Amino acid sequence: MPINQQSTISNQKSAICNFELENPMVRVASFVVAVLLAAGSAASQQVVFQTMPGVPQGPARDTSQQKPGTAIVRGRVFAADNGQPLRKAQVRITAPELRENRLTTTDAEGRYEFKELLAGRYTVTASKGSYVTLSYGQTRPLEPGKPLEILDKQTVEKVDLMLPRGGVITGRVVDEFGDPVSDVMVSVQRYQFMQGRRRLMPAGRNGMTNDVGEFRLFAIPPGQYYLSATLRNMMGFGAESDDRSGYSPTYFPGTPNVAEAQRVTIRVGQILSDINMALVPTRTARISGTAVDSQGRPMSGMVMAVPKGEFMGMFGPPAQIRPDGSFSIGGLSPNTYTVQVMGPSGPDNEYASAEVTVSGDDVTAVQLVATKPILVAGRVIVDPAAASSLRPSSVRLMAQPAVMDGMMINMLPPSTVSDDFGFEVKTRPGKMRLAFGGPPLPGWSIRAVRYHGEDVTDSGIDFRPGENVSDVEVELTNRMSDVSGLVTNGRGDAVKDYTVIAFAQDRDRWTIANRYVRNARPDQDGRFKLTGLPPGDYFVVALDSVDGTEWMDPEFLDSIKTKASSFSLGDGETKTLDLKLNTTSS
Repeated sequence: MPINQQSTISNQKSAICNFELENPMVRVASFVVAVLLAAGSAASQQVVFQTMPGVPQGPARDTSQQKPGTAIVRGRVFAADNGQPLRKAQVRITAPELRENRLTTTDAEGRYEFKELLAGRYTVTASKGSYVTLSYGQTRPLEPGKPLEILDKQTVEKVDLMLPRGGVITGRVVDEFGDPVSDVMVSVQRYQFMQGRRRLMPAGRNGMTNDVGEFRLFAIPPGQYYLSATLRNMMGFGAESDDRSGYSPTYFPGTPNVAEAQRVTIRVGQILSDINMALVPTRTARISGTAVDSQGRPMSGMVMAVPKGEFMGMFGPPAQIRPDGSFSIGGLSPNTYTVQVMGPSGPDNEYASAEVTVSGDDVTAVQLVATKPILVAGRVIVDPAAASSLRPSSVRLMAQPAVMDGMMINMLPPSTVSDDFGFEVKTRPGKMRLAFGGPPLPGWSIRAVRYHGEDVTDSGIDFRPGENVSDVEVELTNRMSDVSGLVTNGRGDAVKDYTVIAFAQDRDRWTIANRYVRNARPDQDGRFKLTGLPPGDYFVVALDSVDGTEWMDPEFLDSIKTKASSFSLGDGETKTLDLKLNTTSS
């Protein structure tokens, strides 16, 4: 998700900012927020941008020009172990296409209610303290919930959720001498397929060790996890030191190499005690250099070193750029880092970054030379018969990396389409795709992006520094395809718990952030629905279970092709498919 660093915090006396950012594409990631103080000093604190497994998120509803809905959803939240109602549980209902995102709290009897809902497909999620967060219809960890199909003036009752008690892991973190280490971040992680590759992702709540090195992680869904411990000396922010001693991110039982780590298995409500780790010492290094703008003038703000690799998680504090443009980032373990400027970039939104490999020795004289954003100009193409139903100012476009490797930090904000359907989007150099920016545009999708007449919808455009681009067409359509149906078992009985995956027959289209691979869960009536697939030839299969994000993994798609049926889809076509249930293991 793009994180725009131009946002400011006014009248903020504290240098520490703690908050949560919710987004359906990112489950857990840690960032550092540095708030510049009036005196010119800075402080930083690690914060967790976290969405819990199974919790779909969406933008808040824009009610300024929207009539209230007429539907109602009611239900209760219970503890799965004893059936007792859970009071003061948080219940969220979301419908991204409707820009609907509401939150309520259960009463003393565990009841909740959402009124004035628009017709559409919704997801309901509940959470409370030490219980596992679940969506309605979710039966396995990391599995999506079932959508609720709601009609106008309909009241949907008994949308109940049974929350299992989460697992707990407790233990202690010590150094190489057996002494306790405080302020170590401990987290459970598991492999998920994200951004085109298997990555080790945080899979639950993080915890910090206390003054005697103890930690306690709770509300952990059942499963197998890697346990990691990472020490970041946040109090040393901005300080120079000749001390090169430090600690590698350490995996249980005590290795810096995840391939040598031992997975921890936890069952529903289980408490695992004495899961202890000793941090692995390493020699840390420092990256230093200068950051200047395109005119050779010192830049201001911060410089951050973002580690690359399979683990997408926590990284350390940034370094403030000095008045002469110099910077120095210390405490870096061996790795390859993207070193980039964050914070004020001037009126032209200039950007500077470099890839630096640290092998244990200091890396000096790194030159960060900023470039001005590239201006991408073009027009939005809409069928004249549908143009009257689309307000140009509701369309926002932005450039996103065609291949994402790591978190998208310091991205430029979306641009609004003008009244004559022209647009100007600013982007960084590199291979980028044009996409909608901000919340979904209900009922519309990008049909094609063309540059000099060539289709670059999925491949993107290779933008070069200093070279503005024009003659870009973004074609929108409101002719959305619709594939729906029911699933039956071997006896011919309808089933209501399954996952449908539709994916292009052309393997080259199983790419990152592609439009040709979709999954769906059944609604309360057992019907699945896939909306917005582009025209083409597809495989489709109904499976009894799908683990997390594996439906995005090309290797997994290859493994299920033999179980799949084939179908073809025309432009804006509506198709009904009745499928047979397959088992994932067979």
